[in-house]
Amino acid sequence: MARQNINIGAAANDGTGDTLRAAGTKINSTFTELYTKLGDGDNLSSQITLEDSAIVFEGGTDDDFETRLVASNVTSDIIIQLPNISGVISSVSSVETLTNKTLQTPTINSPVINTGIRDNNDNNLINLTPTPNAVNEITIVNAISNSGPQINATGTNTNVQLNLNGKQEGTVNLSKLSLGFSEIATTGTASNNASYIICTTTSGSINVALNDGSTHGEIKIFTCKGGNTATVTPDNFAQGTSFELDNNEGATCIWDGSNWFLIGNQNITTVV
Repeated sequence: MARQNINIGAAANDGTGDTLRAAGTKINSTFTELYTKLGDGDNLSSQITLEDSAIVFEGGTDDDFETRLVASNVTSDIIIQLPNISGVISSVSSVETLTNKTLQTPTINSPVINTGIRDNNDNNLINLTPTPNAVNEITIVNAISNSGPQINATGTNTNVQLNLNGKQEGTVNLSKLSLGFSEIATTGTASNNASYIICTTTSGSINVALNDGSTHGEIKIFTCKGGNTATVTPDNFAQGTSFELDNNEGATCIWDGSNWFLIGNQNITTVV
């Protein structure tokens, strides 16, 4: 209904204004519309009221606990659009379950992913299997130009093994393999953290101690260059006490959990 103004005439008691009945009718019509819009037609709503800066929703009982819809610190015209669908409006800090949501370029800090990640065809892409009380994990590091990204084993333990497995008899297929290396040029101990040990003997022959391996199947590869020899003495050596590399020779060792074994190095001199 459009607003109805009571005609009060041009001057007091000049007879040109609305009659008392017409004025009363307009007043009744106005209150009927207000009570219909703000209540059930006969009573104003007891659960929804207006304040100067909020819409107030009263709880199930008339007490001091209400929900207020407030526009705070508004500095420009803002439009909030409700979707054309029934449902529950989400809030910022509450714990909620959201379904069928597409997030465009979100920034997510420390998300908890229960079982895995799926592709845009709803097929499994990455499955996640949580371990109770886990303390070790992987860390993925990106890289600048001309440097490679990393997948690292990290965690609470000092030494953390990184496992990469095929399923059942499936293999791990590497397109191209390189080994982390360490160079040793004087008598000392081979690096525990490198798989490839370069023995440089330019200044003379050297003696290289080899500590026990840390994992069954661990491999160490030794090469010798520089004109002299390198004698490698493992802490535990299945074929003797040491083996000797002449200039430009190489040798491969594998750890079986108790001893280092020379493999495929028939020309290497070993000391029994």
